[in-house]
Amino acid sequence: MQPSDIIATVALVSSFFSIWIQDRGVRKQLLVANISEYTKRYQEIILNLPKNVIFDDFNLESLDVEEQDKILRYMWIYFDLCYEEFSIYKDLKLINKTLWRRWKSGMASSFNKPAFQQSWYLISNNTTYPQPFVNFINSLNKKSKISK
Repeated sequence: MQPSDIIATVALVSSFFSIWIQDRGVRKQLLVANISEYTKRYQEIILNLPKNVIFDDFNLESLDVEEQDKILRYMWIYFDLCYEEFSIYKDLKLINKTLWRRWKSGMASSFNKPAFQQSWYLISNNTTYPQPFVNFINSLNKKSKISK
């Protein structure tokens, strides 16, 4: 083997290693950007819901129709966001288990609130979320059975 062959081989290996390192960095940057975008979308939804959605005595039916419509519109957006997060973990496998556990914990906390349970019941009966997602959401609820 000639010195030029050794130099070429070292250069090739170094190039592959450099590309691999850069690829990892780009993937991490994209992940952070995506997480930030999902966080921003979640915050937008929560900011548009009334404060009383977090209370245990919340009753959607006690509100006037206009307020119910507003809450249901934002709940629907939230449920769609949850479905996207579920899909990128379960179907696309684009996020790791640590991030998924955080998102799942947040969903579980939300779906144990009456506002989310009542909204889920109404919305899920008028949409066609895939059954694995419906089963997942139903499994999050500990206080009462949510069904579709």
